[in-house]
Amino acid sequence: MMSVAERRFLFGLASKYYSGEGLIIDAGIFLGASTRCFGEGLRESQHLAGAVTKWRRPIVSFERGIVTPTMPAFFKRNGLSFTAVPGESFVDLVRDNVRPVADLVDLRIGDIQETGKIEQPIEILFLDVLKLPEINKFVVENYYSQLVPGRSIVIQQDYLYDLLPYVKTYQEYFSEYFTYIGEIGSTAAFLCTKQIPQEATLGIEDGLDGNEQLRLASVALQRSIDPARRFLMALSKVRLIRKLQGAKAAQAYLQFVKSDYPTETEADSSARVREALRGAEIACRAKQSSTTPEVAAA
Repeated sequence: MMSVAERRFLFGLASKYYSGEGLIIDAGIFLGASTRCFGEGLRESQHLAGAVTKWRRPIVSFERGIVTPTMPAFFKRNGLSFTAVPGESFVDLVRDNVRPVADLVDLRIGDIQETGKIEQPIEILFLDVLKLPEINKFVVENYYSQLVPGRSIVIQQDYLYDLLPYVKTYQEYFSEYFTYIGEIGSTAAFLCTKQIPQEATLGIEDGLDGNEQLRLASVALQRSIDPARRFLMALSKVRLIRKLQGAKAAQAYLQFVKSDYPTETEADSSARVREALRGAEIACRAKQSSTTPEVAAA
């Protein structure tokens, strides 16, 4: 689920960048690859002893650990001997995978909204858990005010991605507090440059009406320098328009996107891009309530 480049990035952050000023939060570890990268990197860090003295276990990792309907096929496709049905736990597999770095890790199993209380400063915040809007809201409200200005890095693993448009709009809502520092795979990284007041993380929905969401989606789309990633971001905006404006508006914007990214819509584009395009086309055809609010496109 993570590219080699993304894993190297996490390892490098822990080994070369991390200073121990705050915790490393690894939110949404699935089978544990990101935690292993952070842990193995931290073992190579000159700050290891100080971080362990200060925090005991500097890495706090979160995973729900419950098999979803799509996971059995994923396990089989990737040659994993683990077998389970939706609703069962795969926590034992996670524990086995992170065992080599377990002494550095506070592993918390369950819903992050129940297990995720953190009162210490956060130096690295890796986010691959934002699969639902309410989780995204929880993370922002509970973690963003604990970032260290000039030091903390937020890593959005689902940012350069055709789904989860709220991940982009929430992050861009706080753009005055961050500098965009780069992209790897589907991951975007942001440096916190200014203290985020706790009150600024509350009631965000009041400032995110439909027009503002679409404006922020347009801002997010411009982050990447890679045409394929920008295309995926545009497909994410298609889904947002579908939610806010309805099918006709989404279909019209999708046609614009196709004309604006002709290379990405060709038959020989990557399998990932073709899959994302098919998903957006299906989303545009789905039935929707006639009460959907109308807002102007950004």
